[in-house]
Amino acid sequence: MKTSTIAEAKNNLSQLIHQLEVEETIHLTRYGKPVAVMMSEAQYQQLISPVKSLNSAILNWRNQLDEASDIALSDKELKTIRKESSEREFSWDE
Repeated sequence: MKTSTIAEAKNNLSQLIHQLEVEETIHLTRYGKPVAVMMSEAQYQQLISPVKSLNSAILNWRNQLDEASDIALSDKELKTIRKESSEREFSWDE
């Protein structure tokens, strides 16, 4: 997470805008306390665009996980979890 004081942001606005194209967000601080967040236009559009369906929301979530692969589970981890889970008994009869 990149942070910048408001004074630094004022003096280096064009540089910060270029950084937003690469980095996720820039948090602006005043007297050491966070007061605002700068983000790219693409992030802003993604934030305000309505989700059309559950499927598109899930696909969007998966794409975000793919972009931030350090927080996603690997295929090996998923297979291990699936192997360890027990099968569930189910019957339509009560």
